[in-house]
Amino acid sequence: MEVLVIGNNTVDIVFSTREALVTDGKVQADGLRFFGGGQGANVAAMLGALGVRTRYFGVFGGGDFGRLARGSLVESGVVVEGSLTVADCPQHSAAIVVDTTRGTRSLVMHKDARLRMDGIPAEAAPLEQCGLVYLDGHEPAFSLALAKRARSLGLPVLADAEVAEEARPLLPYLTSLVAPGKVLRELTGERELSAAARTLLAGGLRVVVGTLGAEGCEGWTAEGEHHRVPAERCEVVDTTGAGDAFHAGYIAAVQAGHGFGEALRFATQVAAVKCGVPGPRAGVDRLALLGVGLGTSGGVSLSLL
Repeated sequence: MEVLVIGNNTVDIVFSTREALVTDGKVQADGLRFFGGGQGANVAAMLGALGVRTRYFGVFGGGDFGRLARGSLVESGVVVEGSLTVADCPQHSAAIVVDTTRGTRSLVMHKDARLRMDGIPAEAAPLEQCGLVYLDGHEPAFSLALAKRARSLGLPVLADAEVAEEARPLLPYLTSLVAPGKVLRELTGERELSAAARTLLAGGLRVVVGTLGAEGCEGWTAEGEHHRVPAERCEVVDTTGAGDAFHAGYIAAVQAGHGFGEALRFATQVAAVKCGVPGPRAGVDRLALLGVGLGTSGGVSLSLL
């Protein structure tokens, strides 16, 4: 069965520097590269690279950047048929400045209103072959309608969240939430991550995972499992897309039938691989070996989705 991914697709214009940006100052870039990016599209591309059957549904802009964004998904084995293109609209783009001495980044982006999915009916999303819906926390109106439709069909829905208030309406229709620990605290008003997770699980979620950046992750299930997994040690080149890589790794491991702790550990491995390469995604060349090593352990555990 396919993973259906909904969310941002961008072209990332990445400047590499050896110093941080300064207000009213100038920084000379050592390099300039163009990548397909966007949270949802990153997850889709890395799932494809890990060998997971994946479909992306969204809206692309026109021109060379629109073709780049779409083509980067196709090259990773992601199905994009059914997605829309607004030919006379600039592609959603982000300018990213990466300080290569520290692996940190600064980002500014622009998305034309014509690329938003507010007016698209949830029925337009292809759920026929879908086994899981993944939402990146953007496109809140469409995501909410699709989550309701997916749950009415008995499909699991896993989401990320960058902004707590935008994610809150989705909560009754999610089965899993994998999001920064800060967001989980904001959603619940709890100071401790464990208390936030208990509150969310009591609200009906099956799985809650808090990502903690360089500290790794911590996750809980409705069945009482709890794991704290440290981040994998790696040489940090670019942290852009590390969270998206974590999501892709977690989904791939669960799809392969691995247990909760194993899935979290694999997710940290995928995130570490991503941090070791420039741009928002680790490609097929880096992730294929991880995907082969993942193997299978008897099929998807719905309790982990």
